[in-house]
Amino acid sequence: MNTHPKESASNEEAAGRRCVYCGTKAPLVWVHGHGQCARCGINVEECCRGETCRMD
Repeated sequence: MNTHPKESASNEEAAGRRCVYCGTKAPLVWVHGHGQCARCGINVEECCRGETCRMD
């Protein structure tokens, strides 16, 4: 499975993050471009936060 470098960095940061919904210290799971809590499954990272694609 190929992951985007930004997603990998976000997962490393998120491993120690506590979910604001269920309170569990759990990593993010990336599904269809958004990050969700590995325990409760609620989206905690939106799919698009204004990023743009640069084609150089």
